[in-house]
Amino acid sequence: MLAQIERWFERILRFIAYGGGLVLFGLMALVIYEIVMRYFFGRPFRGGYEMTELAMSLIVALALPYTAITRGHVSVDLLGRWLDLPAMRWLVALVHLAGAAFLGYVAWRVYLNAQGSLRWGDITNMMRIPKHPFQFAVAASFGLFALVLLLDGVKVLAGKGPESKDRK
Repeated sequence: MLAQIERWFERILRFIAYGGGLVLFGLMALVIYEIVMRYFFGRPFRGGYEMTELAMSLIVALALPYTAITRGHVSVDLLGRWLDLPAMRWLVALVHLAGAAFLGYVAWRVYLNAQGSLRWGDITNMMRIPKHPFQFAVAASFGLFALVLLLDGVKVLAGKGPESKDRK
């Protein structure tokens, strides 16, 4: 049952990551537009920097949970030989669960900050774009990442390490 939950969760996160790819495609189009307007028409697009910042926050927010569930992050395994021992699995589970708790807390704080931005009407300087939708996306991203770590911790406690999954 745990494997089925993870499979469905991965599908949902993959779909969300495709949204990050679409934002990246839009960012590429924006950069091309900026170059053409600046060098061929002498009319730079003044809001490009702000839009790039907001797009990058969306790209990271949409891709981060999927990268986590597919183990796409860069990692260095110095202690793996010792931590793979059955007697030490509790420590691996503890690290995953502590990471989940920390990211859950960060998600909550970012969510509160986004609510404040919505309430105060916080906007960007040049384009006057509201900041709260992007902050809510980052909060959701951290929350989903926390769920991935929670799932990994439960898998380790159940005797099925997170790295035992075969993803192709």
